[in-house]
Amino acid sequence: MVRIFLALAALVGLMWLASWLGKASPEQRVRAIKLILLYGVAGALLVLVVTGRIPWMFALISAAVPWLQRFMVARQAWSMFKSSQGPTAGKTSNVETAFLRMILDHDSGDLDGEVISGPFTGRQLSQLSHAELQSLLAVCRAQDAQSASLLEAYLDRTQGDSWRDENTSEPSNAAPQGPLSTDQALKILGLEKNASLDEIQDAHRRLIQKLHTDRGGTDYLAALINEARDTLTAAR
Repeated sequence: MVRIFLALAALVGLMWLASWLGKASPEQRVRAIKLILLYGVAGALLVLVVTGRIPWMFALISAAVPWLQRFMVARQAWSMFKSSQGPTAGKTSNVETAFLRMILDHDSGDLDGEVISGPFTGRQLSQLSHAELQSLLAVCRAQDAQSASLLEAYLDRTQGDSWRDENTSEPSNAAPQGPLSTDQALKILGLEKNASLDEIQDAHRRLIQKLHTDRGGTDYLAALINEARDTLTAAR
């Protein structure tokens, strides 16, 4: 009778848990599964100790260790293979400020942007002449340091240091907008909402390599990418 009662209680508990998991957010599901595994392992150990079967557990662990090592080696090889393939086609990173919406193509590393406010609204940066870009930069420096830093990053990447020789005003040196929301961080790294920790780290590593200062990157863009990684990692 006691066994039947316990079985029914377990069945009801599993049905309630399945219903709750179906309604929970992805983050809540991950936390719940981690807790279930933790308490499940603790409960199994307790049962083994009480029933005197603990030596069997050590025998199973000893048998499983070689297979676990093979799995880790295979997982590492698969990660290296995925990294060698580069980012998925069509992925982009997006950074938006008061004046600009900047887009980085993960495949080519090309950086372009759209003016979303002020002079030249609706036009792509790649369509603006050198004089128009300098004019837009002056407006951004006067009204929004974040937009100015983003435009300076674009000019560094597309024109090198030549544009600075003609521009005598002080660079903006703005810090990234913060704190970033989860949605902003996902857009910056070009990830989906349910991205895993490995995907976050892979995207961060690829983008940092693309935006290295030797390839026309800037401290501002690197800081944004680092902050996006930290924001998403902390949310996991």
